[in-house]
Amino acid sequence: MEKALYFNPIHFDSNKITVPSCFNFPFNHEPNAISLLAAEQVKKELKSNKLKHDFGSQGKMFGVLIVKSPNGELGFLKAFSGKLEQNEQPKSYVPPVFDVHQNGGFFKKAEQQLDLLTEEIQLLKNTPNYQKLNKKLNKKQKEHQEIILEMKGKLKQNKALRKEERDSKIKTQSPKDYELLNQQLNEISKQEQIVYKKERKALQKSLELLSAELKIEENKIKKKKKERRELSSRIQTAIFESYSFLNAKNKTKNLLELFEKTSFGLPPSGAGECCAPRLLQYAYKNNFEAICFTEFWWGESPESEIRMHQQHYPACRGKCGPILQHMLKGLKVDKDPLVPLHKIDSVTVLYEDASVLVVEKPANILSVPGKEIEYSLASIIQKQFPNIEGPGLVHRLDFETSGIVLVAKNLSCYKALQNQFTARSIRKKYVAILQEPIASDNGKVTLPLRVDLFNRPRQLVCLEHGKNALTKYSIIKNKKTETRIAFYPVTGRTHQLRVHSAHKKGLNSPILGDSLYGTADERLYLHAASLVFKHPVTNKKIEINSTVPF
Repeated sequence: MEKALYFNPIHFDSNKITVPSCFNFPFNHEPNAISLLAAEQVKKELKSNKLKHDFGSQGKMFGVLIVKSPNGELGFLKAFSGKLEQNEQPKSYVPPVFDVHQNGGFFKKAEQQLDLLTEEIQLLKNTPNYQKLNKKLNKKQKEHQEIILEMKGKLKQNKALRKEERDSKIKTQSPKDYELLNQQLNEISKQEQIVYKKERKALQKSLELLSAELKIEENKIKKKKKERRELSSRIQTAIFESYSFLNAKNKTKNLLELFEKTSFGLPPSGAGECCAPRLLQYAYKNNFEAICFTEFWWGESPESEIRMHQQHYPACRGKCGPILQHMLKGLKVDKDPLVPLHKIDSVTVLYEDASVLVVEKPANILSVPGKEIEYSLASIIQKQFPNIEGPGLVHRLDFETSGIVLVAKNLSCYKALQNQFTARSIRKKYVAILQEPIASDNGKVTLPLRVDLFNRPRQLVCLEHGKNALTKYSIIKNKKTETRIAFYPVTGRTHQLRVHSAHKKGLNSPILGDSLYGTADERLYLHAASLVFKHPVTNKKIEINSTVPF
């Protein structure tokens, strides 16, 4: 009965749509036609807005998993990430891997204990004795501070008077009398300092006695806080252990095991709550065969990140990476599309001399080797120009971006060119096509950026922790359906042009073909078209231009 509740049959023309033989690579893929068909069915349901959630203020990620039932019927399961308002659990969506809010569960009981400890802490803070001692100590501290300031002022005043007396007597008294006067004044100064120190010590002693009384009460609060902190830690560990995930080999691992060897050490907040782990877990538990999946965003985009309504996105690497790497074991999975099928042996040279090399990077190739992918522009250049010393590439372009890349042939030139980038004296021009026309002819975008720690390499707009980012732009040609634009980035943050284009507080129009921040196409329509720099040896201005391939 439960299987029938979550399983949705899917009907399609097998002559037009092929069922894939491999599960799609979760972190970078184009959705399969059959999963898009299932997603459209879910989108139609969402348009009726039967779910108790305000998608106009807070969007949500939804996902579908194409499965084959134990009796061989093809269909799909559907899920959403996180939770809906009022913790609604719609009957047709697969349940969470672990529901911490279930009635009678250990979390509910533990939550009551935490609430009780919080209440006890507040009661201790509100006791008349604690309030009275706190108030008295604050008052005493202010009074003592005023007394000390007054005493210091008196000392300073007396010192000035003694100096005045010395100055007035130095010419009228004999050296012997003046020396006697000086000794008397020094003795007065010494006695004043002794009195000041004694009084200050007495004041400090009275504060210490009052503080000791207050500390007895504060220790009671600290003890309760420690008790609450330890309970909270035990609850969190129990939750992590309760999130257990199956894989296609019927092997189980919990969140603590999955994140133990990651850079986080512990699972980040929300790990295990995304669509893909929910869908796969339910499929494995109920003997469904997982075929392929896709996820899409429904509703308003968050303020910090870019999520387009109804746009499909890959699974996040930070929260889902370790989980899905485990859950997909035993399935035949497509290769990472970032690994090129056809490798090139050389790149086009736009400029070369004894010190500097300027090449044209093709689209869809890494600038430098990644953790798992060695093949890159840097590795091609190393083979094509084996005599280059040091790092070589002075700057980088995104995987999807094509265009001009500056290369130093030796370490001294590399440092000199790097200094130009640091000083922002190098002028860059990019040409792009935006998905939608924009109103202004030219202007600038200044949204600060930082990396999305749980979904690299995506970037977030962050006013609090982001690095300043400045992009100037001018319109080349505006059409009804798109805009050709020139970008002149002043800073060089990762994905700067892409985020500044797509974000609703930027140009609010993604670059055409941007699978991360807009809609995928045959390529990302962004090209590094011009670069102006000073030669590191001759100091002459050099301008390099590259033909825009679109």
